[in-house]
Amino acid sequence: MGFATHFRYHWMEPIIYKALLYIPIILIGGFDLQDVFLVHFISIAIGHLNHANLGWDYGIFKYVFNNPKMHVWHHSKELPKPEGVNFAISLSIWDYLFNTNFIPYDGKNIELGFENEEQFPTTFIQQELNLKS
Repeated sequence: MGFATHFRYHWMEPIIYKALLYIPIILIGGFDLQDVFLVHFISIAIGHLNHANLGWDYGIFKYVFNNPKMHVWHHSKELPKPEGVNFAISLSIWDYLFNTNFIPYDGKNIELGFENEEQFPTTFIQQELNLKS
């Protein structure tokens, strides 16, 4: 985990996630472009901090905002649940509400990755077409 890890994602993620986030904010009304930018920059900051290899948990706010101590477990090679844990992107409250939260300890020394990662496609085209390396 490192700061730059936050820049590694599927190219469609920003299109889908941001549309699901920003379109309702705009449609609700009373919000202007400045409000949308504020939400965007806060979510980007949370994402960068979550991938920055920090042991922070934000104290009492950990139940609202996803944090590095929680998010590292989302990337653990050995997950406690087969479907995964700590799915929330910015707001950890969703993981607490749906019982997908998992933070047994700080996770600084856990192995990150996923099963059979050596078979994961290595090129962009292979990844997009879901071809094995």
